[in-house]
Amino acid sequence: MPNKEGCTTQIDHVVTSPYGIFVIETKHYQGWIFGKEHQRYWTQTIYKRKEKLYNPIWQNYGHVQSLKQFLSKEDMNYLYSIIVFTQDSTLKFKDDFKSARVIQIPQLVGAISERKLPRIGRTELAEINHALEGLIIHDRKEKRQVMKKHVADIKTKQKVKVFKEKEQIKQNLCPKCGGKLSQKKGKYGSFYGCSNYPKCRYTGKVS
Repeated sequence: MPNKEGCTTQIDHVVTSPYGIFVIETKHYQGWIFGKEHQRYWTQTIYKRKEKLYNPIWQNYGHVQSLKQFLSKEDMNYLYSIIVFTQDSTLKFKDDFKSARVIQIPQLVGAISERKLPRIGRTELAEINHALEGLIIHDRKEKRQVMKKHVADIKTKQKVKVFKEKEQIKQNLCPKCGGKLSQKKGKYGSFYGCSNYPKCRYTGKVS
């Protein structure tokens, strides 16, 4: 799906119905999953090993916004964000989420079916389905080309992000909040820390 940056974004699943449109992001992770709604990164723990994953609520928020833009509709309060983890993971969240449902695959049908009040008329729903069907690529060669460009756009975006971050670090500015950076010493050596800690928990490697 095209996004506002002139590139594309890849949405896992979109379910349309008279009761709402459900934008679904699927995650195939193992281990324990920890995270909060407004944290940039969540944590995956497998025994003693910990890995970061980008907050899927934030990720799917971008998908929802791209969908709104593509459909060119101002009032779309019937869009629902759902994050679905496989059963290989154990969700260890302490707080409830307000902007999205975070569940596992066996709960998905129930999460969609709990919406009982019709929100979209037949004509509007048909228009939405027709617009989304227009995005489906049937030609395999064209599909590979689109996917190749999508991956290239992601890599370019990542390079630009890394470059900007390095430039901000050179100026002793925090890439996350704009606060002052200073070198600190920790258990595993020196690192950059933000002066706005604990509100901002940005850390960066010292090259």
